[in-house]
Amino acid sequence: MDILSEETDGRQGRPDFTDEEIRLLRLWSASDVSAGRQLSAQIGYFATPAIFGVYGLATGSLTVVGVAFICILLLLAWGLVTDWRDRRNSVLMQSVCSKVLATLPAGEDKK
Repeated sequence: MDILSEETDGRQGRPDFTDEEIRLLRLWSASDVSAGRQLSAQIGYFATPAIFGVYGLATGSLTVVGVAFICILLLLAWGLVTDWRDRRNSVLMQSVCSKVLATLPAGEDKK
């Protein structure tokens, strides 16, 4: 399959994106990837078990500290699983980027 479409909507040389790649481009262009949003999401996940653990330390309850520790481990495992699942989208985005780079004039991608 050629990476460039011939005559699509009167635009020659346009990358020939698959439906899945177009869906990913729309999702990524509409998503909020600001640092503030990412930080607030992480604080929201880890603040509850951290506060719970501090409470357990303050009261001297090893059970409460253990539960908080297990919660943090589960959140870390969930993060690893999510990253592994998102790997598919990263490979798809790499495909999109290579198609866009193929449309640039020779030497333009070196800048």
